[in-house]
Amino acid sequence: MFDAVGYFTDMCQRNKLALEEGFQPVVISGPDNLEGIFELYRDHDRFVAVSDTNTGSLSSPDGTYGFTKRRAYTVFILSAYEHDNMDDRQRQLELCRRLFLQLVSRILRDKYTYREELTYIDTQNIPNQELGRYYLSGMTGLFFTIYVQEPVDLVYDDEQWT
Repeated sequence: MFDAVGYFTDMCQRNKLALEEGFQPVVISGPDNLEGIFELYRDHDRFVAVSDTNTGSLSSPDGTYGFTKRRAYTVFILSAYEHDNMDDRQRQLELCRRLFLQLVSRILRDKYTYREELTYIDTQNIPNQELGRYYLSGMTGLFFTIYVQEPVDLVYDDEQWT
């Protein structure tokens, strides 16, 4: 199974821009639960936050055999800016945009390494959205979603039933 938290943590720890600018990998429970960021906010002001929850769907070409599970993973790239300084906010947003493009370029390269595991990373469409000025007071950035599809074993086992 694709480990999004491990994958993006590793990318954050190996990307030169992320390292130079102090982006800290962190796990969150979703856009409404940014607890991982708040725990580290005193010591860090830049984050690559990966949600450890995802949405998904099961599908099959004929509804009987060959099921795959498609999951959506959300990643936030966030940077603090000087309070009430819109020029600094714009600089920090641009930094997040640059890191986003570098992460996507790595995803494009890596998508082929997962084919051996029959895992498919969908790179035809990577939705992303920049955060509004008031989403997180004093922070700017963006979030994006990647979709991963992998086979799932749905073989009925009579031993699992009474």
